[in-house]
Amino acid sequence: MSLFDSAAFTLTEQGLDAAWYKQQVINHNIANVSTPDYKAKTVNFGLVLKERAKCKYHDHTACPDDSTREKQKTDPIWVTTTYETNTRQILNGNNVDIEKEAKELSDTQYQYNTMIDYLNSQYAMIRMAINK
Repeated sequence: MSLFDSAAFTLTEQGLDAAWYKQQVINHNIANVSTPDYKAKTVNFGLVLKERAKCKYHDHTACPDDSTREKQKTDPIWVTTTYETNTRQILNGNNVDIEKEAKELSDTQYQYNTMIDYLNSQYAMIRMAINK
């Protein structure tokens, strides 16, 4: 087992990838704020990450058997991208809400920074242990 081959590192790495992807989709929405008939996209990965964490760290009720649990250690976190349908459209058919997108971008950046801080603290503990 590698030093960085833990469930926490794997989840954090996959969470960073998902957050990066979500930022890209939000930026694409913002770039198309005035494109006629453009439909905003939404990325969801928080619930998937929560279910994966529940399976790995709690009572394993979300995992049907041990083989599934082992397989999930290497499976990527699946993100879902959907078109925004519950927002109102402007006259040109576009439904991008720039305020909502800015808030989502800010929230996603906060999540990304939190995961980076976690990794940095883990690496700092490893560096401290090696230097002793």
